[in-house]
Amino acid sequence: MDSVPNDCFSSAHHLNRIGTHRAGQLSAIRCFSAHYFLETFCMKKTSVVLAAFASLGASGVAQAQSSVALYGVVDISLAKVTGKSVELAGGSPLTNGSSRWGVRGSEDLGGGLKASFNLEAQLDATDGTGSAGFVRASNISLSGGFGAVKLGRTLTPSYWGVRAWELTSAANYNVVSSQFQYAGLNARNSNEISYTSPNLGGFTVTIGHILKADNAGVSKMDLNVVYKNGPLSGGLSYNKLSNKGSNQVIGVAYSFGTAKLAASYHDVTEAGRGKGFTLGGSMNAGPVLLIADVARDTDNKDTNLLLEGRYPLSKRTMIYAAHTRNGKGKTATDVNASMVGLRHNF
Repeated sequence: MDSVPNDCFSSAHHLNRIGTHRAGQLSAIRCFSAHYFLETFCMKKTSVVLAAFASLGASGVAQAQSSVALYGVVDISLAKVTGKSVELAGGSPLTNGSSRWGVRGSEDLGGGLKASFNLEAQLDATDGTGSAGFVRASNISLSGGFGAVKLGRTLTPSYWGVRAWELTSAANYNVVSSQFQYAGLNARNSNEISYTSPNLGGFTVTIGHILKADNAGVSKMDLNVVYKNGPLSGGLSYNKLSNKGSNQVIGVAYSFGTAKLAASYHDVTEAGRGKGFTLGGSMNAGPVLLIADVARDTDNKDTNLLLEGRYPLSKRTMIYAAHTRNGKGKTATDVNASMVGLRHNF
């Protein structure tokens, strides 16, 4: 047999090494491909699961949206009252509104149902002092197509019945409240349970009740009927304590465009505030709003007067000037007050 050349053995050995190396590369490629396939598959499955959770979360947010807002008023005036020196005033009745801050919020529960709350505290902007707690408002409510139910401390139905037609939007110095209060009583109720109907052709009805256990053994009924439609607005206010007779007020206002007239009748003798009427009007002179209002208690022969002017600097800020006369009758002497102030809503 002929001998095999050394270079042939060398070539065979080299080819064997190449084959072994390629086999190793092929095995590595196969392992890498399997690993890549599994990793890609798992990532896709994870992405699908995360997308599903995100979709469910977005759906939940859409079904139950909520909002919370901080709001308030800062109001300070320079005022002069009969028998006193000029002073910087930060509260009623020498400012247009009371300085305050509050938090209100709501949650859409779906199906037209909404839960809401309101917490509001008093503030004196002249020195930064404030009320201990939310003395102006502390309530929670549930509303929907059926109307609204509210629980807690809030403005009374009688107040809203008066505000429907009152010319100043219940400014601190308005003559309706200085003469007759709001149907004879304060503007707020604590521990009130109230229901407000849906708007039916411009009419709404609010009925409030305070249980005797929550009011020193004396229950209270408080209600209004309010009408607002086009240029005409009006309100009937009624309240009664279980140990006294009833108080009632009816008022109406009509807008002629740039001018408005308002009149009302009050029988609040059971609250010790007399009986009588109010008559007034407002007019826009360019950007300036002018208001004149008179309230007469015919039982006590007491007449209160208001003259006011407002100039808006923006949608949230205004300068105002007012003069009030709190006539004698309920008090021994006339008390006059003049003020110029600045109010900002936020």
